[in-house]
Amino acid sequence: MKVIAPQDCDNAPKRRIIRDLNIAFAKGDVKALSDQFHKDIEWEMIGDKTISGYDAVVEYLEKIKSSKANSLELKQIISHGKHAAASGILCFNTEKIAFHDFYEFSSAGSDKIKRISSMATSI
Repeated sequence: MKVIAPQDCDNAPKRRIIRDLNIAFAKGDVKALSDQFHKDIEWEMIGDKTISGYDAVVEYLEKIKSSKANSLELKQIISHGKHAAASGILCFNTEKIAFHDFYEFSSAGSDKIKRISSMATSI
C-alpha cells in the first residue's frame, strides 16, 4: 500500500498517533486501531450512524477490515491539547474517498482516543 503523509509528525506525539491510526485503518489492522481506543469511545459517522463503546467499534472494524486501501494520502494532520484532526484521500480498487476526521483524546496528556467524528465522500 502506498502512503503519503506529512513528514513532520515525529515532533508531535498526537500527530504521530493520528498518522499511524489512519495507516492502520487503510490496512485493515484492527489490533493497531483498537490499541488507541478508550473504553468509552464513540465514533460518529456524520450522516450515517454513531457507534458507542469499545466492543461495538471493534466489532464494526472487524466487519469492514477486508476493505483495504491501495493508497492513503494524508493531506493534513493537526493537534492541539486533547483534540486532533486529519484529512486525506483513501483509494480503493474502484473508489476514492475523501475524508475529514476529528478526534478527541480522553485528556490532553492521554494517548487514548475517546471520540471520532468522520465526514467522508466518494470523489
